[in-house]
Amino acid sequence: MRLPSSAAVAAAALAVLTGLRLLLAARFPLAPDEAYYWVWSRALAPGYFDHPPMIALWIRAGTAIAGESPLGIRLLGPLGAALGSVLLWDAGRRLPLVCGAGLVAPVLLNATLAVGVGAILATPDAPLMLFWTAALWAMARIAGGGSGAWWLAAGLFVGLAAASKYTAALFAAAIALWLLAAGGAWRRRPEPYAGGVVALIVFAPVLWWNAGHGWSAS
Repeated sequence: MRLPSSAAVAAAALAVLTGLRLLLAARFPLAPDEAYYWVWSRALAPGYFDHPPMIALWIRAGTAIAGESPLGIRLLGPLGAALGSVLLWDAGRRLPLVCGAGLVAPVLLNATLAVGVGAILATPDAPLMLFWTAALWAMARIAGGGSGAWWLAAGLFVGLAAASKYTAALFAAAIALWLLAAGGAWRRRPEPYAGGVVALIVFAPVLWWNAGHGWSAS
């Protein structure tokens, strides 16, 4: 009898974990912060006084699919964590700095409190985690010798992460440091700067909203 591969076992475990998260998301009442963000989703705007707008869009999409319910409000959290785990697996597989990093990295990600529990909740950290991981996945392809077009994808994901939570600026700074320390020929090519322009375009509505509200968002 042939045993399933480690990748197949990991995929099955992720599917079970995602199903469990969806079940818990449907059963538990909303936390006060989640109810607050749900109100945002009913009055969409390019920004709010506490956070950028992604969590409102995130909840609006979930409720459009699963209705105005705890499951609908939280739907994209478990699904985003599952997708982020797959992207992190692929990033680790393309950068084999440690043997088996492709499987170890998503296991460690899901073992953290921020994802293990946070993926069930509708908070700005949920879309931030997905888009941050997607940006890391794009950068892994660049570092692994991929096409310069991946810089545009990285810029898109960084912009979406910044529209989720302002701490995404740390990822943008990390990319800049990587370019300075190990970017090599990329520093003399237009693609990284085009990616930066894409990130700014995606984030521009948030900047526009803040400019019109006295830069009062925290």
